[in-house]
Amino acid sequence: MCYNIKNKLKAAALREKYKAMADEALDKINYYHVSGFDHPQLPVLAQGHKNEFQLYYWGLIPSWCPDEAKARELSNVALNAKSETIFEKPMFRDAIIRKRCILPVTGFYEWREENKIKYPYFIYPKTDELFTMGCISDTWADRQTGEVLNTFSIVTTEANSVMALIHNKKKRMPLLLDDAGWEKWLDNSALNDEIKSLMTPAPDEWLGYHTISKTISRKNMDTNYAGIEDEVKYPELENRLF
Repeated sequence: MCYNIKNKLKAAALREKYKAMADEALDKINYYHVSGFDHPQLPVLAQGHKNEFQLYYWGLIPSWCPDEAKARELSNVALNAKSETIFEKPMFRDAIIRKRCILPVTGFYEWREENKIKYPYFIYPKTDELFTMGCISDTWADRQTGEVLNTFSIVTTEANSVMALIHNKKKRMPLLLDDAGWEKWLDNSALNDEIKSLMTPAPDEWLGYHTISKTISRKNMDTNYAGIEDEVKYPELENRLF
């Protein structure tokens, strides 16, 4: 799945790549590492608003959610949405048709397990400045307080051969879109079959990767610092094919 990302983006870069408005305040909402379970606000482009970046909370809350307690529960289980069932699940089936969005990131983190030991990897764009992740969104209003939250979930696919070796237990990866793909993803007129055709594993050659410090796995430590994504080699992995 995809629960950990790097999001060191600049408003100017977002404006240039996506031809959309991006306020310079976004420069302050950047992360070397952030977990979806922290429910950060991140800049997305959404259907119907693809000319301007907006801040959405990570962890989708469907509009029909009855109360705050249920909203907290659902936001933790909806950090990701499986492409294979997204058109069927009640939480996601309206969002995939009408409320698609994209999330630009500069990389993401995943863990490989060998001999019951987990090794963290940083996966980054090899052929571009950033990844464009395909996502879905929804808007939830708290009936008690009137607070309105825009939220999103990252769509995931089966792993490509690189990610199958890194994320070697669940073998999943985030949906990564090229320029033509994300434009189609945000197109209000796109047919369901066209959207389904986009939900495929990214080519292996898009991905650069290396192992990093196990510090990132520590629960009670701030891991949002420069260098968390730096390469750290593990001798016990050196003699393996990957």
